[in-house]
Amino acid sequence: MQGRMVRVALAVLVAAAVGFGGWQLVRWYYPLITLDPEAEIDPERNYTINVWVERGRGLVKIPALEAEFWSQVTSGFRSRYPNTEIVLQEVSAPDLERKMEEALDKGRPPHVLVASSQWFRLWSELQLPIDRFLPEEEREGYIQGALQKVTVGENLMAWPSHIQPRLWAASRKQLNRLSSDLASVLEEWKAGTLWSGDDFPAARDKLLKLKDAGEKQLAHQFGSPATLVDLSAAVGGGIIGPKGELLLTKELLTSVIDLWQALQDEEVLELVQGTLLTGFLSGKRMVIGPVGLWIWTLKEEAALRGYRAVAIPEDIILLPAPGGGGENGCFSGTTVEVAVFRQRPFQGPAQARLSMEFARDLSRKLGLELSTTGLGVPAYKPLWDEWLSAMGWGPDQRANLEQVLELSAGLPPLRAKWHEARRRLIGEILIPGFDDFVNGKVGPEIAEQLDKEIRTFLASLQGRRSQGK
Repeated sequence: MQGRMVRVALAVLVAAAVGFGGWQLVRWYYPLITLDPEAEIDPERNYTINVWVERGRGLVKIPALEAEFWSQVTSGFRSRYPNTEIVLQEVSAPDLERKMEEALDKGRPPHVLVASSQWFRLWSELQLPIDRFLPEEEREGYIQGALQKVTVGENLMAWPSHIQPRLWAASRKQLNRLSSDLASVLEEWKAGTLWSGDDFPAARDKLLKLKDAGEKQLAHQFGSPATLVDLSAAVGGGIIGPKGELLLTKELLTSVIDLWQALQDEEVLELVQGTLLTGFLSGKRMVIGPVGLWIWTLKEEAALRGYRAVAIPEDIILLPAPGGGGENGCFSGTTVEVAVFRQRPFQGPAQARLSMEFARDLSRKLGLELSTTGLGVPAYKPLWDEWLSAMGWGPDQRANLEQVLELSAGLPPLRAKWHEARRRLIGEILIPGFDDFVNGKVGPEIAEQLDKEIRTFLASLQGRRSQGK
């Protein structure tokens, strides 16, 4: 009898050990289960948050680590959590991918990464979703296109911080002179419906009507493939579908290129080498692009430089970039996101909570800082009052900008494999191909070449030939 009781006791102990070990195993491999915004912070433990900051990428100039901004951010966070050390490390943009891959292979990525992108990157399964730290009622505070950009599958995979949107500009005075027929074309452009969906096949004929207002009413920066990439993504409904099926067919690519060529042949669109502004400021061009928010600072810049003879339109309005509005409209431009990572082994829900809270606070403060110094937009809209006041912009400009940015629904979210496939497809195939086309290295046959390269790329991921829509 006694031996039996011993065996039962041992069995209970083993079961408990297995259960505890199993839970530890679950926490190790599936830490998302234990992500908790209310996780207890042990006041007797010291926590470290390693932060990598990408520096040196074009237009988005993130403050150097010695700037006062960083000391204010870190000291503010440590005033709430004094047992937390923030370790900042600057990583140059050209080195970021290599260093991240090395760190991820070792299971030791930074807890927080600040990086800029045009097409959001999901780095690894070690990247943590922010959903539990951003309640549904708070999501309305963000520009929805910015949230959509960081959505992978059903999860938000980074904190949106700052946006430098790619837009077009027009003079309201010139638009008001248009006949009602021509004005309706620009209204469809402003609404984001002209360049996508069922309306796209009619876009060519509608835009050619602008010739009635004079030759070359539209001007586009020579050598930029951005518009063709955005249009292709929009008319293709996101380029690839949820199972990796190809949505951007050769026929759709051809229609985009045919529109581009027709607008030039009919002298509605002019490709401009260098500045876009000369004809626009003289009233010879109605709409120019792509531009950034710098377009609203022309008057101040001219005054600073002593150009008193330059006439700056007082009523410049912004339009969405072609393909940048409506259903499946691309969220065009450069953005800064703040991503959070776990390490192997998982350091626990308290570490994850601290990393998430620091990333959230940093994303908002950095969004405001970059937008007041670098002519962008905070992704978090409750910051807009302070930002617009600092910039000296009024309610009309705010309304215009809100309208344009909210037009973009963003590309349909995909699960991780196909999200990354789409990002690579755009960066490695579409952008280089269209870059060759707009710079005259290849002709309209680029549509067939791109179609072949895209299908080969997808087939290599699917293990079978990709199917068109």
